[in-house]
Amino acid sequence: MKNAHSHRWTKTVGVIAALGALVLAGCSSAAPAPAETSTGPSAEEGTIRVLVAGFAADDKSRAAFDSIVDTFHEDYPNIEVESDFAPYDQLNQKISTALAGGQNYDVISAGIGWVQPLADLGALQSLTKLGVTEDEVAANTQEVFVDPMLWDDEVYAFPVVSNARVLALSKSAFEEAGLDPVAPTSLKELREDAVKLTKRDAAGNITQTGFDFWASPGEYRQMWMSFMGALGGRMFVDGEPGFDGKEGVNALELMTNMINDDKSSTFGYKNSTKTPLVTTGEAAMGFTSAYADCSPEGLGDKCDDLVYFNLEDVDSVLFTGGRVVGVGEGTEHPEAALAFARAFSSPASQIEIAKIDIGVPLSTSDEAVAFAEGNPASAYVAANLDKAIFEYGSETFLDVRAKIGGLLDQALLKQRSAKDVLDELNGIARG
Repeated sequence: MKNAHSHRWTKTVGVIAALGALVLAGCSSAAPAPAETSTGPSAEEGTIRVLVAGFAADDKSRAAFDSIVDTFHEDYPNIEVESDFAPYDQLNQKISTALAGGQNYDVISAGIGWVQPLADLGALQSLTKLGVTEDEVAANTQEVFVDPMLWDDEVYAFPVVSNARVLALSKSAFEEAGLDPVAPTSLKELREDAVKLTKRDAAGNITQTGFDFWASPGEYRQMWMSFMGALGGRMFVDGEPGFDGKEGVNALELMTNMINDDKSSTFGYKNSTKTPLVTTGEAAMGFTSAYADCSPEGLGDKCDDLVYFNLEDVDSVLFTGGRVVGVGEGTEHPEAALAFARAFSSPASQIEIAKIDIGVPLSTSDEAVAFAEGNPASAYVAANLDKAIFEYGSETFLDVRAKIGGLLDQALLKQRSAKDVLDELNGIARG
């Protein structure tokens, strides 16, 4: 530490130097001052590439994305943002091609089940290493969504939106069939109700579906996981396949029997508008989306006829997919990429993205909660997210996802046994 004498000496030298500068200034023109160099977000320049799954190239999606870019540019005005919107079915190929070419995306928004495989692939980097803590994620979202954001005990993504496969029943359809309009409390009861609720014409054609899976061929994955979850099974347990146990087999056999033996549901049927049949009066109960438009132009009075429920048996479950966002491994702008991911997952952005995804924002902010309570379907989902189950937990999930639709169809059409199909899927999951 300097003593008082040295401090006075330094001050004296400074005064002399200043006087000398004034004398020189009077004798000649002043030399230009050195240019100031600024640092920080406002000075950083470059480009970040952002890959977003499930955004259509339409005005609505573009406006939502541009709003996120505007928020990001408040701190990083000189970082250009290039967007790439891709369907989920093309996402894995997009990322693999980018990695192979040494040009990984700086920011990636994908589905909940994608976190672990993309982290293992080297597409997503640890947000923990960028200063994001598990407590921070937990403080800003529903607790059940924290674990799906982790890989090897580190944070790899922020949760954004929940896309739940909620169920609903028609009170009027139940009453017409002589049933109390209350949700079934077991899968056995659900199957029995579906038979009683199915209507047919004189030729035997279904005029009212007992239970609508709301799935085209190849799309029964999440519905099967819902049934399996109600029986107590999960897709992965501690990173290992859990779907090939008795719960997975029994769930798939039950769905097969409902379609082929009971004929209370038609395999692969969707109406021309792809609308859930329970919301149009074509089904007495079934899967629907996490949004109900109760305006006269939407469901109107039908909203008052619908009762939302979880699948019940061993467990009460609400299957949920959803959207996450993370930072790409190898980005040259890690802090800027993190800032963009934060902007993408902010409460305001979640609300706009929820409109596109037909989902529920996962922020616990007042504005996000108020948005979720804006219609009965999303309000039900928001109130039941503690019962959410997911398709996540393994680095091999994307391999399973690529094959599972066709394999489940083989069982549902009785071309192969449920056990045989799930044994093959187990082999894929184990690499």
